[in-house]
Amino acid sequence: MYRKYLFGFLPLRRGFGKLLSLPGLGILFGAVTLLLNFWAHYHPAFVERWYSRGLFQWIRLGADSTLGQLPFPSFYLFWAGVVAFWVWVYRRRPRLAGRRPKLEYWFTRLFGFAGLLFGLFFWLWGFNYARIPLPTQMGLELQPPEPAALWQELDSETQILDSLRAALVGSDTNALNDAQFWPAHAEDTVREAVKKWLAGENFPTKGRVRGRFIYPAGTLFKFGASGVYWPFIGEGNLDAGLHPLRKLPSMAHEMSHGYGFSDEGVCNFIAYAACSEHPNTYIAYCARLDYWNTLANACRAIDGERFEQQFRKNIPAGILADQQAIRRQHRKFRELAPTVRYRVYDSYLKAHGIESGMHSYGEVVVLVQAWRIGRGKANF
Repeated sequence: MYRKYLFGFLPLRRGFGKLLSLPGLGILFGAVTLLLNFWAHYHPAFVERWYSRGLFQWIRLGADSTLGQLPFPSFYLFWAGVVAFWVWVYRRRPRLAGRRPKLEYWFTRLFGFAGLLFGLFFWLWGFNYARIPLPTQMGLELQPPEPAALWQELDSETQILDSLRAALVGSDTNALNDAQFWPAHAEDTVREAVKKWLAGENFPTKGRVRGRFIYPAGTLFKFGASGVYWPFIGEGNLDAGLHPLRKLPSMAHEMSHGYGFSDEGVCNFIAYAACSEHPNTYIAYCARLDYWNTLANACRAIDGERFEQQFRKNIPAGILADQQAIRRQHRKFRELAPTVRYRVYDSYLKAHGIESGMHSYGEVVVLVQAWRIGRGKANF
């Protein structure tokens, strides 16, 4: 007993032994990364230069030249790897007597794995939450639009939408037959639009972010998402159940995440800015229809009676048919625990410095307003 506890050396050695084990290293990696993330939010200029425009660009290239070359979504490979890892851990578990040693064994591995994923999330993408915000870099002055200006913007967008739709199908008032207009090489076309716009605003665009569809349809919808950027594989993923009219702007949104932007409203804005004036009329229509829906929801929230009694009855029949087709398609997929999902993701966004949480998705209207004013083309 005396030798065992001489100067406390052996217990200390055992403690370091646990810390230097694989689970211990995972926990340590996650803890150190958490501290770095706190520091990073106080030094956005450092993050912008050395991470977002530095290290992350090489991470982007690495992901796109490896996993991005696979003929199927790496999303499947990631989850197969997670399952394989835990099967391996289970099969290699030691024979332990007693409940406490068993709990200690599984908890250390669980927290070690969680620490590893947490750390990788930030190093592979998550530090972008601490970069200099896009509006600041572009010199945009964000001001909430007045209600009258919102209604004016909605009227203007409705007219533009109607003219784009007429260019596609003339006076047809049925929902669009998307197979007729779906662009060849849609993923490459959308990516090039996003890269062109970002490059024009002096943002780096190394690599070729993938935007791939996840099957079976409804997989992501069950978790309240139509798309997700998965940092562990560097890939944008979209639910195959999305209505075609929503697929292209959603793809542009996820690709914007892939080029280093974390704010949801900013990614909606990039998708709109990159695609709303695209020479392909169908792409432009899809982008503007997505934005139009956000505007319509904002105006409905301001004055629901005016929206229903004055505006809704004047919506062109073709646009209304497309909106109804989108809703019918998405109603096929039920979400699991939507209230829980909303609160969890809202808290997640706020924890990463996005103060408006889930409301950030709708901030695209404010960003578009500021962008147009900067270009001297404001409709507001």
